[in-house]
Amino acid sequence: EGMEESKKAPIEVLKTGIPGFDELFYTGGIPKGNIVIVAGGAGTGKSTFCRQICNNLASQGKQCMYVSFEESVSKIEKSMLSFGWDVKRYEREGTLLIQKMDPLDILRMKFGSLGSGPATEITAKVEPLVIPKGFNPEVIVVDSLTAVIATTISKEKNYRLYLHQLFNFFEETGATSFLITETEQVPTRYSTTGIEEFLADGIIVLYNVKKGNVRENALEVLKMRYAKHQKRIVHFEITDNGIVVHPDRQVFID
Repeated sequence: EGMEESKKAPIEVLKTGIPGFDELFYTGGIPKGNIVIVAGGAGTGKSTFCRQICNNLASQGKQCMYVSFEESVSKIEKSMLSFGWDVKRYEREGTLLIQKMDPLDILRMKFGSLGSGPATEITAKVEPLVIPKGFNPEVIVVDSLTAVIATTISKEKNYRLYLHQLFNFFEETGATSFLITETEQVPTRYSTTGIEEFLADGIIVLYNVKKGNVRENALEVLKMRYAKHQKRIVHFEITDNGIVVHPDRQVFID
């Protein structure tokens, strides 16, 4: 790892703009082009976290793409508007693109050609996500990989193929990517199959910890390639304006 870090220096970083979060990195942000898993149990704030990054960057004129396999575009817009984020404006100005995709389409798209002769060429040419011409996202969010695997559960081989294509695709676009995965509340695995976390450059875990009769939100950067970061679990809150991380407030999870 040390070798990699010196080879890549100096590193360009993506500042998420989430208050307190970028301070967890000695580099001041996430290395650009990294593929990052955002893991956590239901209701831990994973989607809010990723939407907030998109909002912050779109407001600076940077193009962001949010791909949803579950919620409709209007539901996502509504949730973003509830934090006072000007999503409609960014969509109009072309810095934010929210797309709804059906996980079944991925299966048809990827593997319609499998099993009938040499399919590698066909599948290799299919893009795992559709980016409109002229749109050049700096950030891509996939919400969520869990929804994709739920559809492919009987075909784990297909899911693995899709995953490899997705990761190759992200590397080609050069975008910094955030892949949401749903886990146990205090996970021992950070993705559905374990392949995701192995392939990813980074893992951010969000927790919802029960302390007595109160629940507390906490977050940790479990790994991040090319970036030194704090190795502790810290408190965050979800305010009316979005997530605020308190990098100095450590949380202990039994």
